[in-house]
Amino acid sequence: MRIAVLIALVLPLTLSALASAQPATPAARPAARPAQQPAARPGSPKPPTSAAEALTVDVRSRAVRPGEVLDIRVQTAERLTSVAVTLGDRPLHAWKLPSGGWRVLAGLDAEQVPGPLVLTVLGARASGAPIAKVLNLTVAAANFADRRLTVPPKFVDPPESERPRIERERQRLQAIYDGHSDLAPGVFVAPVPHRRSSPFGSRSIFNGVPRERHGGMDFASPAGAIIRAPAAGRVVVVGPLYWTGNTVVIDHGQGLYSILAHMTRTLVREGDTVASGARLGTVGATGRVTGPHLHWSVRLGGTRVDPAAVLAVLGPRRP
Repeated sequence: MRIAVLIALVLPLTLSALASAQPATPAARPAARPAQQPAARPGSPKPPTSAAEALTVDVRSRAVRPGEVLDIRVQTAERLTSVAVTLGDRPLHAWKLPSGGWRVLAGLDAEQVPGPLVLTVLGARASGAPIAKVLNLTVAAANFADRRLTVPPKFVDPPESERPRIERERQRLQAIYDGHSDLAPGVFVAPVPHRRSSPFGSRSIFNGVPRERHGGMDFASPAGAIIRAPAAGRVVVVGPLYWTGNTVVIDHGQGLYSILAHMTRTLVREGDTVASGARLGTVGATGRVTGPHLHWSVRLGGTRVDPAAVLAVLGPRRP
């Protein structure tokens, strides 16, 4: 059993006063570096030696902390008919690779509680008993920043008349994020080439009142700049939303979604299939924002993950 952890070198993120009431191009990833093998805990299930040797589980990530992405690869000496993976008490979706192995992408939400977290992999064979492996992970605490902003109340406190619309939009988006398609996620790149202006996870304190953590990454992009698809996928939402203005949501497959917000113009339609780098729209200041910028957020299996983590784990690799 081994665990490989990718440590991505990500440029420092700089806070700015560009605000979004809710829900940003990184260095290429260095080669994976083996991490210390986690110690087995008393009472952890132990498969027979032969089964343990037959099942190899690699976990690649920048770190194990809130907002991170885990890229889990399962390899066996024999072909499996199915693979069931759980992280804590959360079932994850595994898909089969052309090589015969299996892959799972898992997100650690921005509010993931630090501490022990058990990853369990169970493989079903065509004949014989299933084979299993249990990895004991430890989620480190995140060091998210706070940002204090003074803005007109209309940006953070919607009128009662708008609350039904906000709830309808929330329910629609949540239903999308809770699903997954059979697309295989491709390589990710930043949607614009501009400076990051507000990082993932920072908690905004608007007019002295703490709000939810920033669920994405902002770019200090000029108005009218072209926004491109960070990876291939299918467009599932196009249109004006209360908080995020003119918004495009892309389904990249396997529960991985990009949300690109505050556009002046959108250049795609729902149902379109887009390649990585396809033109999606232009930077603007629609929705509840104080100035033009691009807000990019990512959902993975319903969790809010850092786009910088996505770029580090799923971005182009160095030769």
